[in-house]
Amino acid sequence: MHYDVAVVGAGPAGCMAARELASRGFKVLLLDKYGLPREKACMGLLSPEGRRLLEEGFGPLPAECLAEPAEALGVKVLSDGGGEYLLPFSGEGLWVRRASLDAFLARACGAEVRDGCRVTEVTVGRFYVRIRFLHEDDEEEAEATYLVGADGAESLVARMVRPEFYRLHTLPALERTVLVLWEGEADWDSRWLGMVALARGEGLGRFFVRAGTVGMAVSCGEEHRWQRELDTLSEFLSRRIGLALRGEPVRMLSVSNRMARGGRFNLGAGSALLAGEAAGFLDPWGFGIRLALESGKLAGECIADSAGENVTPHLHYLRRARPVLEMWAARGRKRPAGMVGELDLSPWSDERGRTARRDLRSLRRRLGR
Repeated sequence: MHYDVAVVGAGPAGCMAARELASRGFKVLLLDKYGLPREKACMGLLSPEGRRLLEEGFGPLPAECLAEPAEALGVKVLSDGGGEYLLPFSGEGLWVRRASLDAFLARACGAEVRDGCRVTEVTVGRFYVRIRFLHEDDEEEAEATYLVGADGAESLVARMVRPEFYRLHTLPALERTVLVLWEGEADWDSRWLGMVALARGEGLGRFFVRAGTVGMAVSCGEEHRWQRELDTLSEFLSRRIGLALRGEPVRMLSVSNRMARGGRFNLGAGSALLAGEAAGFLDPWGFGIRLALESGKLAGECIADSAGENVTPHLHYLRRARPVLEMWAARGRKRPAGMVGELDLSPWSDERGRTARRDLRSLRRRLGR
């Protein structure tokens, strides 16, 4: 069967691209390799700008997509030396249940959704795409005029559309992330995402405490180091905020694409566009939902605006995304100050105390790692 657009990946980036195109009358096929709803190793923090994009495209989120409490105020950073720094959002963010959110977006995007379909081959020509995929062990095939690859950090679409770029730039920038969920509690305001820059740790530890559940996330370049990072974070939180854990943990693994720290992005080629982490869009704090939505919407707009022209949408996408690319590339080269993503570091940067300056240097080192 032939479609106007095939979208691979039913996360926020893919669903937003599908929504943008379907609302303009395009026939869209949306594929995901997992059955929906499916769990994902995600903290579930939706920034104010991400919330705005979602509500503009899909309307208010239903109650089943929201965590309890739903209000998200921003980030609170803790340091070894006793420092505590509030980095509030400029508006109201939301805590979301990621599995329910993705399932809702897929239902509401207006595309033909095929979940449980693992893509095995992608062929891209000029205004022609062929996708082969397995569904319940049966091989199927679909054709389309355009393609959006929104299939995450280890994107198969990115690997097949630009294999050399993937090998040279994407693979070295992949970073393992482990999210562990426990039953437990701590002396912590659930509306804030916690972030810790530990002297003995390599990266940034992240955590939340919500409705009797504690989530802790650590990222490591090497697989065997995650347990050490997690133990260090847990010990610190036990001392600092009285963290108490119960029962057996649930562990979820994912991979993040950190190309943007080096100013590199992969927007695709010709009739195939990439969005979200497949393209390299990831907030330096690790918040990916807003950039996924933004890039998915932009990819959909560029395909729609180029339809009927003898110019592939990649050229439109490259031109319109250039301001965003330049902004993130500049942030990768300089020390974090002012607005970093949707958080304002200016008050912290202006503090004159020795402890604050030391803690900010530690944060800068880890954000640029």
